[in-house]
Amino acid sequence: MLFEKYDLEADVVVVGYGGAGATAAITAHDNGASVIVLEKMPSGGGNTYLSGGTILNPVSMEAVQYMERLSFGTVDKEIIETYVQSCMKNADWLRENGAEVEFHRPTVVGYPFSTGGAAFPKLPGAKAIAKVIVKGADAEGTNAQRLWKFLSGCVQRRGIKVMAGAPAKELMTNSRGQITGVMAEEKGKPLALKCRRAVILTCGGFEWDEAMKWDFLPCKPFHSYGNPGNTGDGIRMAQKAGAALWHMGAVSAYLGFKTPEYQAAFQIRFLSEGFIFVDKASKRFANEVGFELHDMWRAVNYFDPDRIEFPRIPAHAIFDETTRRKGPLYTGIMGLNRDIYKWSLDNSKEIAKGWVIQGKTVSDLAKQMSVDEAALENTISRYNEGCKSGRDADFNRPKQALRALEGPPYYAIKVWPSLINTQGGPRRDKESRVLNPDGKPIPRLYAAGELGSIWGFMYQGSGNVGECLAFGRIAGQNAAKESPWG
Repeated sequence: MLFEKYDLEADVVVVGYGGAGATAAITAHDNGASVIVLEKMPSGGGNTYLSGGTILNPVSMEAVQYMERLSFGTVDKEIIETYVQSCMKNADWLRENGAEVEFHRPTVVGYPFSTGGAAFPKLPGAKAIAKVIVKGADAEGTNAQRLWKFLSGCVQRRGIKVMAGAPAKELMTNSRGQITGVMAEEKGKPLALKCRRAVILTCGGFEWDEAMKWDFLPCKPFHSYGNPGNTGDGIRMAQKAGAALWHMGAVSAYLGFKTPEYQAAFQIRFLSEGFIFVDKASKRFANEVGFELHDMWRAVNYFDPDRIEFPRIPAHAIFDETTRRKGPLYTGIMGLNRDIYKWSLDNSKEIAKGWVIQGKTVSDLAKQMSVDEAALENTISRYNEGCKSGRDADFNRPKQALRALEGPPYYAIKVWPSLINTQGGPRRDKESRVLNPDGKPIPRLYAAGELGSIWGFMYQGSGNVGECLAFGRIAGQNAAKESPWG
C-alpha cells in the first residue's frame, strides 16, 4: 500500500509508547532522526508502567551461559550475546540521560518469591545476573512508576511527538516490499503516516486477545494483570507485512485471583508459610514454594486426557488465620489494579466481598468451595503431619517453609494462571530487524520489547524491562541509520 498523500511524516514512526517505544524514540532522535510515536491507549506506559520496574543489567558476559540454558535452544547465541552486551549498558545509559540508578537488593517478601539476582541460581553464569532500578531524586512511587516518569520525561524534553489515542492499523509497503508508513486512526478518522527511514513496532503482546491466548498458550484459561491495550495488534500487522512468528507459547505468569468486578487479575502472594495449593479434587500437587515467581503458571500446567480438563485450573489456595492476618494477599506493587483497588491489610474486606472464602471448620470450608469434604480434610491433615515431623513426604517442601495450617477458621481463594505478559510475536535478529519466514529482514521494519521477545522458553525476572531498554536502543539506532526512501 503506497500513498501519494500522507497526513504526517517523520524519519521513524514508533508504534507503541511503553518502555521499548520510549527508548527507541529517544535513541532514534539522538541519532538524528525525526520521530513520531503512536499509542492506541489514552496515555503511555504500557506494561513497563505496570511492571515490577526492575531492569536486567548483567555484570559480565558469563550471563550468556545462563541465558542459553533458559532459552533451551529457542534463540540463536548471537542474539543472546547481543542482548547481554546491550543489557550490561542499561544502567550507564540511564545515568547518561540523567537518571539516579542503583543496584536492586530487595527484601524478600512473600511466597513464592523472586531473588534480587538470578531466578535460577544453580545454572552456569547465574552469578553474572544483576538488576537495577531508577531511584529518582524524590524516590516516590514504585520502581516502575519512577522508571516511566524518567523515560517519558526524556521523550518530552526532546520534543518528540507522541500521539495518544491513535492506534496503528496497518503497515504500508511499496512494490519492493519496503515498509513505507503506517495507516493509523485518530478520533475515528484514518491517518496516513509516512516513515522516510523505518517503522519500529513496540506495541506489546497479546495478553488481552482471548482467541490468540486459546490458540497459542500452553494451558487454559490465562487471565491477565497488565495493559489492556495489548491485544496482538503488532503481531497481526507484522504478519500482513510478511513476518515470521516465534515464541508464541512463551509467557511470564504468576497465579492470580480474578473477579468479574475488575478487568484484570490480582497477583496473589502469601506473607506467611501457612498455605497450600489444592486441585479440583482437593489434593496438593506441588511444593508450593518451589516455583520461581514468574514461572508459577507451570504449577498448574497439567492436562488430564481422560477427563479432558486442566484439573488445577482454577486451583484453590488454602490458608489459616495467622496467614490471613499477616498481610494482604495482593500487595499492590504491580498490575492494572495497582492504581484502582487497595486490598485490605488483613484481607477482611475481601472476605466480606466473598472473594476469600471463610470456613468455621475444614468441612465447612469444603462445602463453600463445592469440593469433597473428606478429601480436603485428608489433604490438610497429611500436610499438617508433615509439618510436625519436619518432612513433606509428598513434595519435599523445605523444612523452613513448613508451617501447619492452624484453625479454625480456615480460608480459601481461587487462583488461575495470570499473565504478566506474553513473549511471542514477529521474529527478529540481533539488529532488531523483523524477519520473514525465510529468515530475511523485511526492509525498514524493526521491533523491540515483549512483541516478539527473545524470551522463548523460561523467563528471568526483569528480563523484559531490560529487553525494552536494550533492544529499544538497538532498534532506534539502526532505524535512524536507514537511508530515506523518498
